[in-house]
Amino acid sequence: MTSKPTLHRIKFSDVALGQRFYDPISAEYFVKQSDNMAAMVTGIGDGTVPDEFEADDIVGVDQ
Repeated sequence: MTSKPTLHRIKFSDVALGQRFYDPISAEYFVKQSDNMAAMVTGIGDGTVPDEFEADDIVGVDQ
């Protein structure tokens, strides 16, 4: 039996560059690329198409 990781809610601005995080709006995981851009790495995302985020967007990081 596997357990789901616990998500900790933080602001996008607090995510480290290169860190993987969960976006509750799209229900997908992304990797932060810059102060306002990240690329989806699950679902239809292959980590190559950037998407814009606001600094105060609430996202989740695995704990």
